[in-house]
Amino acid sequence: MTHGPVGHRLGLCVAAMAGAFVAVGLATSAPAQAATPNLEGVWKIAAPTNTLKPVGGDPPFTAEGRKQYNENKRLQAKGAYDDYDITMSRCNSPGTPRLMLTPERFKIWQQLGVLTFDFEWNGALRQIDASGRPPIVDPLGRGLVPTMTGTSRGHWEGDTLVAQTTNLSDRTLLDDLVPHTADLKVIERLRLLDRDTLEDRITIEDPAYFTRPWEAVVIYKRQPEELFPQDVCLDRLQAHQPIFPQ
Repeated sequence: MTHGPVGHRLGLCVAAMAGAFVAVGLATSAPAQAATPNLEGVWKIAAPTNTLKPVGGDPPFTAEGRKQYNENKRLQAKGAYDDYDITMSRCNSPGTPRLMLTPERFKIWQQLGVLTFDFEWNGALRQIDASGRPPIVDPLGRGLVPTMTGTSRGHWEGDTLVAQTTNLSDRTLLDDLVPHTADLKVIERLRLLDRDTLEDRITIEDPAYFTRPWEAVVIYKRQPEELFPQDVCLDRLQAHQPIFPQ
């Protein structure tokens, strides 16, 4: 048995180590924060449609919005898709939210706070950044250039992912006919109704074409996990086949 100053110091070291182990044990046993809801999986629209149907009625068009909608109907009847719908004429991305109406499957991945939507249709992709990181700021103050899928940023409210998409090109449509301007704002609320059912509650805001915000709801069902086959929209276009396979 060790006595004297050396023994005293050894006793203090042992006591300190024991206290450290207790502290580590308390820290690791502390309750963890609630996990982010998991939307990962393969999904497919439950009721295929080419129309974004407002809840309880028709889109509340302004006079200008109605004019452009009627023009799109006229061009559709002529088959002049390149004049109003470059998805149908050139296989361009359908945009947001029309991409969420595609009849084929999509897979959601969640990594580092970013949700990636991997679509079977034409290998299309979109992302929702729910990481909480600040957006990239253009030092020249020019703002973001509009794109087909836009810029989507989100956050979690309980079990619901709330995503806002802006910077959308006005060359896209909301569905196969309904137009929008570059000032469009799309707000989506995505949540699991049960393990195999995903709901996307979509709010459309575009004061130039709609007298008020309006809402549509799209439901998806979980599909078996498997690799998607290669899908090339231009091959179908060249073969005079439907752009969106049913």
